[in-house]
Amino acid sequence: MKERITPHLRALIDAGSEAIKNQFVKMRGKNTKKKFPTLDPLEEEKYSPTKGLVHKYKRTALIKVSNYCAGHCQFCTRCRDIGTPEGDLSKEDIKNIITYVEKHTEIVEIILSGGDPFFTPNVTYELLDKLDSIKSVRVIRIGTRLPVHAPRSFKQRNVLDVLEKIEAINRFRCPVHVLIHFNHPDEITKEVSDLMWDLRRTGVVLFSQTVFLRDVNDNVDILDKLFMKLHSLGVIPYYIYRCDYVAGREHFVVPFMREVRIMIALWKRLPGLALPQYIFDAPGGKGKIRVPYLSRQIPRSFADTEGKTIEI
Repeated sequence: MKERITPHLRALIDAGSEAIKNQFVKMRGKNTKKKFPTLDPLEEEKYSPTKGLVHKYKRTALIKVSNYCAGHCQFCTRCRDIGTPEGDLSKEDIKNIITYVEKHTEIVEIILSGGDPFFTPNVTYELLDKLDSIKSVRVIRIGTRLPVHAPRSFKQRNVLDVLEKIEAINRFRCPVHVLIHFNHPDEITKEVSDLMWDLRRTGVVLFSQTVFLRDVNDNVDILDKLFMKLHSLGVIPYYIYRCDYVAGREHFVVPFMREVRIMIALWKRLPGLALPQYIFDAPGGKGKIRVPYLSRQIPRSFADTEGKTIEI
């Protein structure tokens, strides 16, 4: 995955943000003793019945709108694909996705992901328009990092069209939730804060997702500040993930017991609505495990959704 840094991110790096630099500047010469074996630890390709669709959980399906993002996060789970045209969805691909969702009425929730759905708004608009007519779809989630990468993009006409479509679906058809990926307080500039208020005016509920990253946010005070900032903006901290075990991204992974100690400290500090769930997305595509960090004895292995043992 090539390095890609937006002018907005570059300005933050030039202003001295090491946290932004460590996420987006490609680090060379990083060494680690532990080597992860695969670029697709969550086995998304295995659960893809048609191009662009991942159906891993019975009631939820994920649509990869494209492989494009405004900026390239170097820890990305989908670094194998990001920035490549292979993820472009043709009219036939979109038709196949919609047909699959229509036939599988057990799917009640759709997640639009990518790449970044707001970075390719025309495709996102088309998908939303077609999903709007599927009665079995009762919830839509949109995952994005564009507010962090390039907040001014939300003033562009085609992005505003998507927001208007979201507002209409949210008001008359089904709830639409927007999940924004935030990792560090430096990302929440005045411009980003203003954007959060603008997005809330559309009626969508805003959630956040965060990833534990070594030398970025593996610190109690940093995460305390991040989650309280989000809480004050009406953004609900939803998940904080253990970094996925992607080959070549080993240096981002925080020692497990350090994460546990941070979560215990945050539990003592934060209001309930400001405390995200601590999640380990098990390699092998076996699902999200909620780490029981408040247990007296912290396990180092867990049962996945099929009862098989997963080591951390």
